Amino acid sequence: MSSPQCPLGSECSRVSLAEADLNRLFNLSLDLLCLAGTDGYFKRVNPSWSRVLGWSEAELLARPVHEFMHPDDRERTLKAREALIAGEPVRGLENRYLCKDGTYRWLSWQSSFAPETGTVFAVARDVTERRRLDEERLVVSKLEATGIMAGGVAHDFNNLLAGMLLSLEMVNLLGLTSEQERYLRKATQAIDAAKALTWQLIMFADRGSAALEICDLAPLLHAAADEALQGTAVPLACEIATDLWRAEVDASQIGKVIHALLMNAREATPDSGSVKLRAENIVLDSGAAPERLSGKYVRITVSDTGTGIAPEILPKIFDPYFSTKRRGDQKGMGLGLTICRSILRRHGGSISVESRLGEGTTVVCHLPALRDERAGNPVPP
Repeated sequence: MSSPQCPLGSECSRVSLAEADLNRLFNLSLDLLCLAGTDGYFKRVNPSWSRVLGWSEAELLARPVHEFMHPDDRERTLKAREALIAGEPVRGLENRYLCKDGTYRWLSWQSSFAPETGTVFAVARDVTERRRLDEERLVVSKLEATGIMAGGVAHDFNNLLAGMLLSLEMVNLLGLTSEQERYLRKATQAIDAAKALTWQLIMFADRGSAALEICDLAPLLHAAADEALQGTAVPLACEIATDLWRAEVDASQIGKVIHALLMNAREATPDSGSVKLRAENIVLDSGAAPERLSGKYVRITVSDTGTGIAPEILPKIFDPYFSTKRRGDQKGMGLGLTICRSILRRHGGSISVESRLGEGTTVVCHLPALRDERAGNPVPP
């Protein structure tokens, strides 16, 4: 029995071919294409949805669209959909959609509504990476502006401190009572602390001179570890490669960075926890690290099993004077990780932090190794 023939003949064939072409484009598109109804459900999605978000097509069609939206974006997105159905196209709306692994991706939308069929036609593009880069550029811009001001103030302040310290030294020659000497020592200690903070401001402003020298990093790492964990019950495990590549660094500055990271780990870790310092050689492909580094590097990792950092706080940890510690718990809040990042970047390296609340934190630093360095020159632990 023959199949019924289309009365329009070749016209039907052309329509069928056009539909096949559209379906092919729909399935091949790298953007996220979808059709949705006024009932708030997807009616059709292309394979890019599963590739980007991880959900299967069946899972996407089975749940209301708003359940995939980030709670903070839901209200304005639903208002935009109401405006769309009323005849106002959506152009450039950005919101976050839930991935199957629990993370979110930023999507940028272009949508139109066909009232005759009650269908929403939409195209979404994953702009997560663009948003991340925009945020990084904004942070860098703010830090540069703050650094210019901080550097100028720090140098002037340093001169004032030098004058104050000289005056105190002259007072000390006058013959003081023990009570007066006690107050003089306190004043001197306060000036020394202010000088240390001034040094941090200069480092933050990228104006600090670096005394670069070729050095073996292993002894430097061991010394920083011994000093940072002295007098604590928190155990430290050191895993430092015996053939660790040498690097051209300012040993004093890098030592301060490692010491600061270990102190952070120590303070975040209860006595029942542990801290690990690891150093190894690594060759990075372009784009393999957060700073898009490539070549031969020494990777230094400081990890702990402490309290961890909440996800909403993690993006702020490199901000100047940001701290999870209460004011009064320490001698000033300091510039902490801001300085660490500034020093490492000045050395051509990078720093990144991963953390889970209640599980601990891992800080990874990369320092460029000497170009002609080979595995060898073993350094005793």
